[in-house]
Amino acid sequence: MDSSVTATASAPLLSGVREALRAGGVSQFGDRPGLPHLPEVETWLVDGGVVLKVTVAPGERPGAKKIPSRVRDALRRGGFTLVPDAGAPSATSSADVLASGRAVRVVSLH
Repeated sequence: MDSSVTATASAPLLSGVREALRAGGVSQFGDRPGLPHLPEVETWLVDGGVVLKVTVAPGERPGAKKIPSRVRDALRRGGFTLVPDAGAPSATSSADVLASGRAVRVVSLH
């Protein structure tokens, strides 16, 4: 399967993740067009799956330490969950990876 077919098939998953984050009040790229804005998270497609990364370090903005838990809650309510990368140590949870600023894969619970 070529990458354009994979990306097209994965687009609804990415849209669903972005909508779940938006509904949970998590700011993303493009939420405030024309205004200076550092989004709280970025999402994109990689190898047919959705990857998410927190873009605000804990000390950069008041309340930034709570972003990972807000992301997890918003995704859970939207029917998604985070999965640690296969290269992460087995004791590392997706929450720890997300809080560290590294990218985490998002999967549908359905």
